[in-house]
Amino acid sequence: MEKVISFLTNKWFKFGVSFLSIAYPVFLGFVAWLFMGYYLEPTHQGALVTLYIFINLIFFGIMLFTRKQIVTRIVAIISPFLAFAILLFGFGNWFAAVPPIVVSVLIFLLSGTGETTKIIIGTIYLLMYVVGVLVYLTFKMLFGNITLMDVDLSARSTSYRYSPDKQYRIVLYVDPEGDASRSVSFYLEETDGDISLPFLECRNALGGIHIITSDYNKPADVKWKDKHTLYVDGRKREFNFDAVSTDDTSEDY
Repeated sequence: MEKVISFLTNKWFKFGVSFLSIAYPVFLGFVAWLFMGYYLEPTHQGALVTLYIFINLIFFGIMLFTRKQIVTRIVAIISPFLAFAILLFGFGNWFAAVPPIVVSVLIFLLSGTGETTKIIIGTIYLLMYVVGVLVYLTFKMLFGNITLMDVDLSARSTSYRYSPDKQYRIVLYVDPEGDASRSVSFYLEETDGDISLPFLECRNALGGIHIITSDYNKPADVKWKDKHTLYVDGRKREFNFDAVSTDDTSEDY
């Protein structure tokens, strides 16, 4: 038993284990990227939340065990910033934002980083969180949700219309109810950029092409014909994802 304890407490063993903590900022960056460029559709909400919390706890245990190692100290300094990105781009999705924020803050405070460094960097992060959230809320009230896309994902409909070859899908974005000038916008997305994760489907919404915006009470007739040939109100529509263009520029109603 003493040999096991001696092995586990050996500084070189902890140094080796500390390299596993590098995966945590990679994981956080991946989650932030999903919120920026994808529409996330959980297939099992409870299982997804449980798995997500478990992953965060595993990394917390690894970093707590190696908190005095240089690698973990660097990770502890970087992680709060990535957790902040998840907070902003996934704002309102507290199941996604709270676990990494809690883990990042705790490991930052418990790591072997010097107290002076903690005070300086901690103050910067505190200001970043407070000011950043206030700026975000102001921006959201004026311009809507912050994403890398030009659409409001909260207005997205999940009633997709896939091309016969499943290479493309038509996505509808519907204005909120009660708007006097309510409209529906049709967008075209490629499906090869989608990502399937355990209990989660990530729909690639980045780079979608705007097809047409029409009156909600009299929506445009958008149909697929022959693999992925698209017709809008009876007119053939050409599209190119590399250089966005169509053969019909009258996209708005």
